[in-house]
Amino acid sequence: MKEFDLKYGDYILYVSFLLIKLYLFSIATTTYFSFYMLIVSLGSAFLLSFWILLIAPKKRRWMLVGFSVLISFLIVSNGWYYRYFTDLLSVSLLIQVPQMDAVGGGMQDIIYWYDFLFFLDALIILVFHIMNRNKPIPSYNKKSRITAASAAFAAGLVLFITPLMLKQDGELIDKNPLSNLKNYYQTGMIGYHAVDIVNEVDEALFQNTELTSEEKEEIRTFQETQQQSQQAEQVEEQPNIIVVQLESFQASVIDQEIDGQMLTPNLNEFKEEAMYFSNFYHQTHEGRTSDAEFIINTSFYPLKSGSVYTRYPDHSFASLPEELSSEGYETAAFHAFRPNFWNRDQMYENFGFDAFYSIDDFPDKEQIGLTLNDRDFFLSGVEKMADMKEPFYSFMVALTSHTPYSFPDEMKKLDLDLFDEEILRNYYHNVHYVDDAFGSMKEKLIEEDLWDRSMVVVYGDHDSALFKEDREMAQYENAESAVDYMELGRKVPLFIKPPSSEEGKVVEKSGGQIDVAPTILALAGIEPDFMMGTSLLAEEKAITVFRDGSFVYDGFYYESNLWNESGNGTCYSLETEQEVGNDNCAAQVTEAENHLRLSDLIIKKDGIKQINE
Repeated sequence: MKEFDLKYGDYILYVSFLLIKLYLFSIATTTYFSFYMLIVSLGSAFLLSFWILLIAPKKRRWMLVGFSVLISFLIVSNGWYYRYFTDLLSVSLLIQVPQMDAVGGGMQDIIYWYDFLFFLDALIILVFHIMNRNKPIPSYNKKSRITAASAAFAAGLVLFITPLMLKQDGELIDKNPLSNLKNYYQTGMIGYHAVDIVNEVDEALFQNTELTSEEKEEIRTFQETQQQSQQAEQVEEQPNIIVVQLESFQASVIDQEIDGQMLTPNLNEFKEEAMYFSNFYHQTHEGRTSDAEFIINTSFYPLKSGSVYTRYPDHSFASLPEELSSEGYETAAFHAFRPNFWNRDQMYENFGFDAFYSIDDFPDKEQIGLTLNDRDFFLSGVEKMADMKEPFYSFMVALTSHTPYSFPDEMKKLDLDLFDEEILRNYYHNVHYVDDAFGSMKEKLIEEDLWDRSMVVVYGDHDSALFKEDREMAQYENAESAVDYMELGRKVPLFIKPPSSEEGKVVEKSGGQIDVAPTILALAGIEPDFMMGTSLLAEEKAITVFRDGSFVYDGFYYESNLWNESGNGTCYSLETEQEVGNDNCAAQVTEAENHLRLSDLIIKKDGIKQINE
């Protein structure tokens, strides 16, 4: 036994600690971990490292220490990413690394001190070697090393493949999962990353990007069905269209009062003359802000991994700018940041915008957070609009309230001592400032005689990432149920003011960002070419699908279960917030999955271009 310990003790320690780290990862991220995942993870651990047993013991010890550090870094990085995006890292995200320099300041909020305990195993393995450095290592010739490595490989193969075959009814891996987490729950952490690499290589080198005749027919059938429900309104004159995207703006801040102080007085007042959609949800995923822009301007879903902006910037879409340009609109995008950030310069051109005004086109005035403050951004943007040919479409992407929510002390107007979290206080200061900036923008539009002649659309791009269960925001909002947390994190404001509107109203119909473009076109009297969303003003009920397969429909919220078979999620009543029978949601599960699958197909294979050829 002692001889066995000296021969293989370090390797056994390595594998044991790897399994412990994977289990601790599930605890730290509150993800699911089952006996099935334990077996699959053990198998993948052997498959990943069996070859190390071919190396002579003295060299192997350093390989195991280094390997332990690398695996720990992978696990911890996935943990950090999961805390922000509720997803796992993927190869496709590597092309998004340049985007991280702008959000690096928010890293302190997702790094916990105990994350570094994941590296403790490397130290223990090192101590094991130091304690045994003077002990003679038993004979361990090349043949015995090959035998040990072969045994580890065979064990890994059986432990990894057998559970997959049993769970997938003979099919090893779901080839078209709704999300990265679906593959993670099927194959474990190591298996997930291996499958991800294989899939990316396959897509880059071998995948056929031509649509089959069946796929073309499916797309055309969906297009015909959608067009039947897209009814444009009769308008005497096509309005200017001004769309404003507010950064990290949750619906919870609208009408919110803290110690007698209104967070958004100007947007609250805006409700008096606009339609306010009280059950409107963001549908962004890993691309966050870029996802919101993409969904709003194309009415397609985001990808399960990465951003369309960086992965498929040259693919065709029946975009909102193109639809409006064909009706005689002049179109322009406004964003006071680097033009190549998130590949916007290429993407906006692809969308069909006539002009893109980036940081160099705005005055060099006070910066808040990442770039020019929203007030000067809005005012300068309106001045540019005043010179545009009418009717025009202006798409404005604000940025002041971007994570990490830093805000100048001298500009803070609210007393927020009620909250202990500095980042939450700063978030609310940002929200209050952006609201004030919108008020200034409205005054400028009135001054330029554009307010009454324009449709003004204002919406939030995504959540603040501050709403989780252990955060003060959730406690202040009295979030308790699964529905509470979903609505706190998913609901964003949407205001739509038609031209010359004098009286606002609250629209309770549920919808998502994918429905905004069809709604705008309907109000402008234009029928869209191909969009996956439907007008929020249509009488028909519509499903609001999220990237993980969860959805809202007809008073129910379905939370998908990614570690189980499709349809085994949980259905909740939005009214009672209680769990109800899945029969209330079952009919829409397949519809939601088909929406995501069809959107992915069209995006990845450039389907709009192919069906229009």
